[in-house]
Amino acid sequence: MLVAMMMLAVAAPNPRTLDPPRKAYQACLKTFETTSLAAKMDAAAYVAALKGVCNAEAASLAKALTDYDVAMGTKRAAAAATAASDVADYVLSAEERFRDRVSSAPKTN
Repeated sequence: MLVAMMMLAVAAPNPRTLDPPRKAYQACLKTFETTSLAAKMDAAAYVAALKGVCNAEAASLAKALTDYDVAMGTKRAAAAATAASDVADYVLSAEERFRDRVSSAPKTN
């Protein structure tokens, strides 16, 4: 019994494998946000441009999330849908954070 439990523990995927792609995606979004703020981009333009940036990082994160969930026993289609939702949440958070920062920035005339 103990041996079987140890084998399951060793076979389980390590959640730390998600950290590098997650951090890379977050860093890419943050860099784009910082650059966009410095360029005084308006919120609508930011949202439109955000869809075309960090695609490689988003794909890497989605793959890592999907692979992890599949290794944990989730069906691939469900894991991919969850990963896509998670990536979309990062985008939505970036949009909201940008809007908040733009609206709280001091106005200069």
